[in-house]
Amino acid sequence: MKYYIFLLFLVVLLQINAQVVSNPAELQTAISNAKAGSIIELVDGVWQDVQVSINVNATNSQPCIIKAQNPGKVFFEGRSNISLGGSYIIFEGVIFQNASGLISSNDRIEPVIEFRDTSNNDCEHCHVRNVKIDTYNGTSSQEEDVFKWVIIYGAYNEVSYCSFLGKNGVGSIINDNHNNSTPDYSKIHHNYFADRVPVGGDVNGLNDQDAIRIGVSSRSLTDSFTEVYDNFFNNWAGEVEIISNKCGSNKYYNNSFRDYQGTLTLRHGNNTEVFGNYFFGNNNPFSGGIRIIGEDHKVYNNYFQDLNYRKPSGSGSNTTGALNVSNGKPDSALNEYYQVKNVQIINNTIVNSDYAIRVGTKTNSTLTLAPENVLIANNIMLNSSISAFQEITPPIGTSKYEGNITQNGNWDLTNGTNSNQTVASGLLTSGSDFYRLPLGSAAINAGIGSFSFLTKDILYGNREVSFDAGAEEYGANGSVGPYKATDVGITIGFGALNSLAVGQLNFKKNEIKLYPVPSNGVLNLMKSNTIIGDVKIYDALGNLLYTDIINTNTAKIDISHFSSGVYLLKTNKAFSRFVIAQKS
Repeated sequence: MKYYIFLLFLVVLLQINAQVVSNPAELQTAISNAKAGSIIELVDGVWQDVQVSINVNATNSQPCIIKAQNPGKVFFEGRSNISLGGSYIIFEGVIFQNASGLISSNDRIEPVIEFRDTSNNDCEHCHVRNVKIDTYNGTSSQEEDVFKWVIIYGAYNEVSYCSFLGKNGVGSIINDNHNNSTPDYSKIHHNYFADRVPVGGDVNGLNDQDAIRIGVSSRSLTDSFTEVYDNFFNNWAGEVEIISNKCGSNKYYNNSFRDYQGTLTLRHGNNTEVFGNYFFGNNNPFSGGIRIIGEDHKVYNNYFQDLNYRKPSGSGSNTTGALNVSNGKPDSALNEYYQVKNVQIINNTIVNSDYAIRVGTKTNSTLTLAPENVLIANNIMLNSSISAFQEITPPIGTSKYEGNITQNGNWDLTNGTNSNQTVASGLLTSGSDFYRLPLGSAAINAGIGSFSFLTKDILYGNREVSFDAGAEEYGANGSVGPYKATDVGITIGFGALNSLAVGQLNFKKNEIKLYPVPSNGVLNLMKSNTIIGDVKIYDALGNLLYTDIINTNTAKIDISHFSSGVYLLKTNKAFSRFVIAQKS
């Protein structure tokens, strides 16, 4: 909703406050003079070799905005890149394509978008959105040079509603460097990642070919508090790690993976949550799920289907399986394998996959520390062709397996112990896109334990007190399903922000009267004939600042605590802009 509101705000604001530029020289002049509240619009057309470094300290209520005048009709080509430094900068609406003349220095190519200016000033509260980077690659001789498309520095930054297509060569698409030990609070959401090709066609080859990497091993024991959610990964092959988590206290949720190779890997760091994600491997070799290393993670409400644990060569892999709990290395260095400890893996659903759950996997002979204090509970598994539950290294401490249910699959558990059970039929039924719980399933009301974080199911229906095993709660009627190709440009990826705004633009401006404007203390509202109803006030970035229900046709709102700037007031069927004057 905040993005809808922000777009409505821009519809009004941009008409009166935008500077239009038509070539790189004019753009550079506008950027040199930019300040809080500046809005720079790029005219339609091909822009060649655009290299921009901006440092502006704008504000929450008056961001600095650089945008395509018409999103999707501005093309940055050749050797083009954007560097953002300062605060509250928004960059949007541009397509990067037809790269040429990219320069390698020390086996690295400068990123396409960087949240740091050329003087190494980080960005904070900056937002890149509604941008497409399409097959923007170096030459074949540069494919082993590190070329990261987006690098995030600083704090409270966002990348959203973007499409990243056809990446090849070494380098993450989005790399949050977590470049110091302070939290990042980054948000990466509603993006589309598709059609990556690994170097030499070998998904088991070179590292650093992931879609998203959060953190770095040298600072992996510090917290980032980054959230990666509502992204779609499609037709993807890079390396074993599609997402590589390398720091602590992050969240990965509501993401969809289709027709891919690799895993979401908790490689370093602790206290991360992975929930509500969908994995459809399409039986591709080397298609895994969630790989778990480190401490205090929670992995729940995830769905996995048609995963194939083999490498493209046909040999098996220790890094795959729907849920893969690794062994650790004694006295591990920061860039090696820390022991798995105090991890909860609960209420996941796994269908038609070679290996469902694997415990104590190894990638080499030095990984001898078994997982410790691991709870694996209430997971359901259908048609595991090799093993529903494989215990390679028995876990230690208070580790426990309970309430897990399988149908048509062998496992290393004892039926009847800790309510682990196999059933002959009726566990799941095929739905339009994924397997669902049918009436009478053994998973209904079969959940064991109590988990404060397990309040919703994968579809965001409410969990009952007597909750079900697996990712879904039968009859909860949630509606947050997996993303499909038809969602691209509609609810996720480049163009979606425009599509989402269309319905909202039917709101009628000025059906509600606000006065005085500018205001510095009290805002008066008046609506003819009907009550005002639901009222919300947003700042220029779409942050909700005030909400109330007013059952009269006039009202006064105290806004004396708001800072100067432009705001948007919205009711059920109307919106209006108002300004708070600079305070003396």
